[in-house]
Amino acid sequence: MATETKYRLFWVMGTVISFMLYFSGIVALYSFLRRKSNRLLVRIITYHRIDDGRRNPNITVSKDNFQKQIKFLKEKFSVVALSEIVNYAKDKNIALSCDTVAITFDDGFEDNFTNAFKILRSYALPACVFLVSGSIGNKGMLSQIEIQEMFKNNITFGSHTVDHPNLTEVSTQNLENEIKNSKAAISEIINSEVEFFAYPKGKKNNFNEEIKMLVKDAGYQAAFTTENKDIKKNADPFELGRIGIRNCPMFVFKTRISGIFECGFFSFLRNHLKLT
Repeated sequence: MATETKYRLFWVMGTVISFMLYFSGIVALYSFLRRKSNRLLVRIITYHRIDDGRRNPNITVSKDNFQKQIKFLKEKFSVVALSEIVNYAKDKNIALSCDTVAITFDDGFEDNFTNAFKILRSYALPACVFLVSGSIGNKGMLSQIEIQEMFKNNITFGSHTVDHPNLTEVSTQNLENEIKNSKAAISEIINSEVEFFAYPKGKKNNFNEEIKMLVKDAGYQAAFTTENKDIKKNADPFELGRIGIRNCPMFVFKTRISGIFECGFFSFLRNHLKLT
């Protein structure tokens, strides 16, 4: 079965399962019991595009759905800068008092400015955008002026390489260029240090220990995958997971953000089916 077809099938299955879990009250019960046992959710979520046009459905969320999702996060979570979650993972002395989430975007599409930024500002929420530096200023991508405007208003920026290659297929010399040059280019635009890196595609087969070491040596403080994992104490700061968000009904979003799919049976099933 082709990868795209497989993911489409599993997405349909996930929607059906979310429907049953949410409307049966299981999600609410799980959340209640989790809170009673003082188990906090600490997670990072990932978007790509926020747009109402006919875009890739795997990476595009409509403006209306995004607004609803952000409103829900504002009400139910402490929405913090990405650096706060990184510090929580790295420092055993830092504690959180409630469910916490950080918002990220990958690639640097222009609609992150024209659509997402306006909504985030209306709720006074921070986010981090991981930029493909070689695409800055291209059609449909963020411009330098837009990046600078966002940076002045609670949006930070990280690197997503120069050209968005699968890093495991790149020579060591080109790896260094992808990792270091993107950092330098973005730093020059925002006139500030770039601390964070996101692996293109971001699954386990898209990076390795050599790549992680190169990222660390380039001066980044943390790096992020697209593996669906919560953030735990003493987590590897160069392999922090993120939860991918798609265009979906709110009951799916609420189920997905509840943490139920990252525990017990569902975690085993996702790993077995390689849907991490």
